[in-house]
Amino acid sequence: MSETLTAPVAAPNRINQVPITDDVLNVADFNSRIVGAYNDGSAELELPADNSTLRSFIPAGTGILRDFSYIAPEIPLLNSENCVACMACVIECPDTAILGKVVPKSKLEAELALIPDEAEREHYRKQFGKTTKFWNVYEKKGDEPGYFGIFIDPTKCKGCAECVDACGDHGALAMLKKDDRTLKRYQRTWNFYTKMPETPKKFINEKLLTDMMLAER
Repeated sequence: MSETLTAPVAAPNRINQVPITDDVLNVADFNSRIVGAYNDGSAELELPADNSTLRSFIPAGTGILRDFSYIAPEIPLLNSENCVACMACVIECPDTAILGKVVPKSKLEAELALIPDEAEREHYRKQFGKTTKFWNVYEKKGDEPGYFGIFIDPTKCKGCAECVDACGDHGALAMLKKDDRTLKRYQRTWNFYTKMPETPKKFINEKLLTDMMLAER
């Protein structure tokens, strides 16, 4: 019995060959009008129905624009003297609102020296501590040690306190009541964190999940 051979079916044309235009999804408008309404707390009161979101068209990466600082009444407060750099708080945070960083001794001291206000300079200094893992071990090897710090992004923290629970008996984190002054200080501290260089690779063991949480790329 002979077998009938059929020609292969041609690959289908792309369904969407027309680029998405502003009348379908205006990214700038979405960011300012919709994300902006959620950030200022007016979304539930006055945000009208929207054609784009009705069709589930949402620009990628817009989550980074959301500001949750007005949601929770409390925010984590770090006591760097008790921190052991276990990174449990960073791993447990469901919103990636708390991050760690290691800064070489000479680099941090140089950056702090550039801050003219003594109180501000001391505040940033207290965000870093000397831990066994990143300070003592390297100092014993004759290598430059690093200061370790934990930082909270006030726009992403929802005050769930999971980081405090993860810290446990170390007692390096506690919840602090928010006010306008507190939020401004946290934002300045977060800005200082983002200005610091990435954690040097020598402090990151790629075989450890906790260390990989220090890598920014």
